[in-house]
Amino acid sequence: MFEFVKHLFKLQFLLIIAAVLAGVYYNQIVKWMVEKYVEPEGESLAVHYENDETQTPGERLFTRDDLAKFNGENNAPIYLAILGHVFDVTKGRKHYGPGCAYNFFVGRDASVSFVSSEFENYEDDKADDVVSLRPNDLISLENWQQFYNKDYTYVGKLIGRFYNGRGEPTTYYHKYKMLVQQAKLAKTQAEQLREIYPDCNIEWSVDRGSHVWCTRTSGGKERNWVGYPRQLFEIGANNFRCACVQEKDLDTTEVMLKEYENCDTLSHECYYHVD
Repeated sequence: MFEFVKHLFKLQFLLIIAAVLAGVYYNQIVKWMVEKYVEPEGESLAVHYENDETQTPGERLFTRDDLAKFNGENNAPIYLAILGHVFDVTKGRKHYGPGCAYNFFVGRDASVSFVSSEFENYEDDKADDVVSLRPNDLISLENWQQFYNKDYTYVGKLIGRFYNGRGEPTTYYHKYKMLVQQAKLAKTQAEQLREIYPDCNIEWSVDRGSHVWCTRTSGGKERNWVGYPRQLFEIGANNFRCACVQEKDLDTTEVMLKEYENCDTLSHECYYHVD
């Protein structure tokens, strides 16, 4: 009986040791299992591992002072950052080198300037503060980042607004990503509305003012109906656009529509003057 109890305690002790080791080396064990047993094309742990936003092996974390040293001077490498991601653009030295057209972006994260084209009044502490940008500008910024991912070498992350000292996404980063997703959704919805309510043809003359009219191809959308010009107000837009609306949609509540003044309700063209 004593031998059995002794054996049982020994087994429990070994299990405790195994559990501790598994906790310490969890990430390494998961990575080994993924590489050994998961098929590349399958839904797997590999997808979660590769999309992890924390620091990945081989990438570097930069402070602002670190990044500023990679400015191309004295034949130094040339790095720039966009949205907290650092890229080696040395192969584009003729564009990014000292005195060249895009040298402004070198050695810093000047994300805002990619869409504002503001290079004179540069404020270092606001240059990567993007959350107040317009939705379309946020989408443009993401497109710029994708351009650098495709054409240049990614080398690491910039510690600051988007990533902390461990290379983990900050609250600001998550806010930015949420705004980008909202911007994409709004853009998709606007494109869908243009399918239903295509743009009018528009011209302007000194004598007659603005002339808007609808045809079967106005707005670049071929269809089997003509439609009637209406002022269409979209959510988030500062101004209306002229849209061609089918008769069945004239009373819609999907969007806000307004008739042009001094224009017949069922006229296919209208004239108006802007004060």
